Amino acid sequence: MPLPKWLDEPLDKIYAAFLDRPVKRLRFYVSEIESPRLPQEFDGMRVMHLSDLHAKDYGPGYRRLTSACRRHKPDIIVFTGDIFSRNESIQRIMTRVPMMRELVRLAPVYYIPGNHEGDAPEKAEILYKTLSGVGVKVLRNDHTRLTRGGEHINIYGLELPPACYRAAGGSFRDLRKLSVGELDGLLGRPESDAFNLLLAHSPIQFPQYADWGADLTMSGHVHGGIIRILGIGLLSPERRFFPKYTKGIYRRRSGRGEAVLEVSAGLGKFRINNPESVPICILRRQRK
Repeated sequence: MPLPKWLDEPLDKIYAAFLDRPVKRLRFYVSEIESPRLPQEFDGMRVMHLSDLHAKDYGPGYRRLTSACRRHKPDIIVFTGDIFSRNESIQRIMTRVPMMRELVRLAPVYYIPGNHEGDAPEKAEILYKTLSGVGVKVLRNDHTRLTRGGEHINIYGLELPPACYRAAGGSFRDLRKLSVGELDGLLGRPESDAFNLLLAHSPIQFPQYADWGADLTMSGHVHGGIIRILGIGLLSPERRFFPKYTKGIYRRRSGRGEAVLEVSAGLGKFRINNPESVPICILRRQRK
């Protein structure tokens, strides 16, 4: 049973004072993202980005993580996949549900699958149904409209085909790259005059996302490059050295103007000189 809301603040203070040491490396990063298509009603909206939790433990009910998130006052929360690791038991996977329920109490939550969900589809299907039941908006090649004051933005959730992560036989060579037409087939055509936020687990196909019509894409998957030296990520999950998109903000020109990619270094997995991180994007209306 969820705790009453009036207990949130005192419990957060107790966790911050005495129990946060195991996650003291967790970092929150704030970036401002401008777009001329962002409606004025959404200027200043805080989008909190969680990704790649895998098997990382943040205490009972993941309270250490949810308490830290609450202090940053998100307007919406997006979770871009790999909420569990493929080899975890369904009993262990379901321990994420109280965490997600608690996050829904903070702000609307939008979740997409990653490659680990795709590698364990039976377990993932059970989780999707349960998350939907606690109020999480699960987007699997689907989209939703977020409205404020008569204005709206679109949130698209991409579920990439397995061949985008591994080729036949388990190889990481010759991975499938989606065309703009294939993205149309999965997501539909984006609304041309609206601000389109795309949630896509892997950032590798950012050029195609931009050409498809995403104003802002939020991704994870690369774990910040696993090992970071002088701000450079060294390795990707595809066993490639020096992946192009590892952490932070990237920009690219498209037919719609400037497209932005924000990549989270994620919350779990082995890493060196690469703190677990929670990016926050503050959306700003760009003056024409």
